[in-house]
Amino acid sequence: MKYSLLASSLLALSLSSGLAQAADTSTTTTVTDCVIQEVLPGRTMTGAFVTFNHQGEAVEIIESMIPTVSEQIELHQMDMVDNVMTMGPLQNTTLEAGQRFFRKGGDHVMVMNIPEDKVPQIGETHTMTFKFSNGTTASCEALVKSLDDVMKEHAASKMAH
Repeated sequence: MKYSLLASSLLALSLSSGLAQAADTSTTTTVTDCVIQEVLPGRTMTGAFVTFNHQGEAVEIIESMIPTVSEQIELHQMDMVDNVMTMGPLQNTTLEAGQRFFRKGGDHVMVMNIPEDKVPQIGETHTMTFKFSNGTTASCEALVKSLDDVMKEHAASKMAH
C-alpha cells in the first residue's frame, strides 16, 4: 500500500512538472526584419530595428546583444516633448502577444560606443540576440543598411499603417 501511494505521488508529480514544461514552451518569441543603420561619419553609435513576434504570456526584454559591433546595447524610445523629439531609455520592455515594431522614429535598439575596428559596413550582417524574462532567447541576422535605405523603409512603413 505504501509503495502504491508513493508510486501514485511520483506519477502525479512527474505529470504536473510535464504540464509546467509544456506551459513554458507555449510562450514563443521570434524576431524578424532586423536591420542595423550605418554609422554616420564622426559618430560612434547607431540605431538598429527589429520586429518582435510574440505568442503566449507577456515577457520582458531583459538584454539585447550585438557582440560583433558593441558591448553597449540599450533599448530606447522616442517621445515628443514640448514639440521637440527626445530620446531616452525604453520605459516599457514588455512584449504582449502579437507584434511589436522597433522602427526609426520610435522604439529602437541603440548601439553605442562602437569601436573603430567594429564599425558595421553596409551589406554586412551581424547577429542580434535578445534575452527574455522567461529564460528564452531569440536571434536574427541584421543587415547593415544605409541611412537612405532605412529612411525609405521608414517612410513606406508609415504609409502602410
